[in-house]
Parts: sequence; C-alpha cells; structure tokens
Amino acid sequence: MTTADTSQPTSSLQFFPITMFATTMGLSGLAIATHRLEDMLAGYGSLIFHGLAYGTLVIYLAILATYTLKSLKYPQAVLKDWSHPIKISFFPAATISLLLLGAVYHPINESLSFTLWATGCLFQFFLSLAIINSWIDHSRYEVVHSTPAWFIPVVGNIIVPVVGVSHGPIELSWFFFAWGLLFWGILLTLIFNRLMFHAALADKLLPTLFILLAPPSIGFVSYVKLVGGLDTMGQLIYYWAVFFFLLMLSRILRLVRLKFSMASWAFTFPLAAFTTATHLMGELTGQILFHYAAQGLYIATFIVIGFLFIRTIIALIKCEVCTPE
Repeated sequence: MTTADTSQPTSSLQFFPITMFATTMGLSGLAIATHRLEDMLAGYGSLIFHGLAYGTLVIYLAILATYTLKSLKYPQAVLKDWSHPIKISFFPAATISLLLLGAVYHPINESLSFTLWATGCLFQFFLSLAIINSWIDHSRYEVVHSTPAWFIPVVGNIIVPVVGVSHGPIELSWFFFAWGLLFWGILLTLIFNRLMFHAALADKLLPTLFILLAPPSIGFVSYVKLVGGLDTMGQLIYYWAVFFFLLMLSRILRLVRLKFSMASWAFTFPLAAFTTATHLMGELTGQILFHYAAQGLYIATFIVIGFLFIRTIIALIKCEVCTPE
C-alpha cells in the first residue's frame, strides 16, 4: 500500500492567498481619500491619515514576507496560483499596492514615495507583459474565466501618473496611462460580453463586479494630474465612474448578502478611488454637491473597510483564510 500522498505534511502557509494583497489596495485607497478629506475629520484627519499610512505599509510588508516565504517553501503552490485563470490577475495587486503606497507617502516622505513608486512601476511593467502574454499564448482560458478581476493586471497601469507626474518624466506616465486606457476598453467589452451572454458569475466572484468602478475613478485622478486641470475628456471619465457607481448601487442588496471571503475586498479600492475622484471633481468645479457626496462616500468607505478588516482578522484567527479550495 502506498502512503506517500497521505504522509505529506500540510501547512496553512501553502494556502496563503495571493488575494491578500487586495487588502493593502483598499487600505491605501482609504489613506489617500483620508488625506484629501482631512478637513471633514475635525482635527483628527492628519492622525488618521498617518495611522493608515504606517499601518498599511506594515501590513503590506507582512503580506509580502508571508507570500515570499510561501514561494520559497511551496513553489509549486505559487505556480498553481500563477496557472489559475482567475488568481493570476491578483499578482499585480502587489505592485499596484506599491504604486498606491507611493501616492500615500508623497506628502510624508518624498524619497520613500519615489522608491515605492519606482519599484511598483518596474514590477508592474513586467507583470503586465507576462500576463498579457499568458492571455495570448494560452491553453487554459475560457470565456467563463473572464471576470472584472482581469482589469487588475493591465488597467492598474492607469494608477502610475497619480504621483508619477512628480517622480518621473511625464512621457512615462502617459505611456502607462495610455496602456491602461487601451486595455480598459478591450477588457470592458470582453467582460460585458461574458456577463451578458454566458454563465452568471459564481457568488464568490460577484464582489469583483465592483472593480468596474475602479478604472474610470482612478483614471480621472490620473488624467487630471497629466493635463493639469479639468476638460471635456476628464468630465467624460468622471461621469463614466458615476454610471458604474450607480450600477453597483442598484445591485447593492444582493452584494451585501454575500458570504464573506477575501474577494469581498474588491469593494474597497474602487469605492475609495471614487471617493477621491468625487472630492477632486468638487475642487475643480467648485460645486458644493461634490464635496457633500465625497464626504458621504468617505464615511461609507471607512465603514466598509473597517468591517472587512475586522472580519478578515476574525477569519485569520479561525483559520478560514489559508485553506484549500
């Protein structure tokens, strides 16, 4: 009798999910929104912002160290994640988190901000190319594998100009922005085709629908940074974000009833990005309605992220996160 399979030791480390990096995307987005809306926090804005900035960096380093350890001890588990048609899209969440942390630390420490941003740019470039090549030279992808999570690898490039205009040549920011914008259009068409004409998303993946809100939201912020103001194209991008927000709002009752999973963090960064975009729209237009909307969105974002953070801690304590699927 062969007992080789049953005698293999198992560890929760080998099941540590790549989707954990979505937490630092959401927390970074909240930190950026907090910095923009410090005035509404009655003198506590700076304290909350700095707490989020330092806390998010510590959490990011902890997740990175854990996943690095997983790659050293269980390389086959990492290769399995990379070969998965949906999980592969979450690898660039690690580099996008660096880009966002670069934006978070820009008002705190410009040198650290540049280091985070430049490192994020470098790895985002190569990861995006690798994933696009995997889409082209594939043997495993089917239409049902396409989800809004596919935006993460390439549309994440739109984030580069948020602080890239301060850290590097403007043409570099335009390059990443153009790349991300191109694939936003391509993937948006593919994903709506999948949603309309093929099997419905599994309940576990339904939170990823909120990712539809992210590209136009953060794209608006980047575009304004690139052109230095609000123009017709900027208005179009912002109101595309408004449309996707209203679309998600119309589905909110179904989404909030879903069972918690790490995919639930897909709500966070898009909501934080839309909050920041709305506040910026208020600054650019001078219309008070946008300021009130941004304040309401910030409160909602803070509550959602706070709840998910506590729920994630509980899930980690109960060993509900690092489990085989």
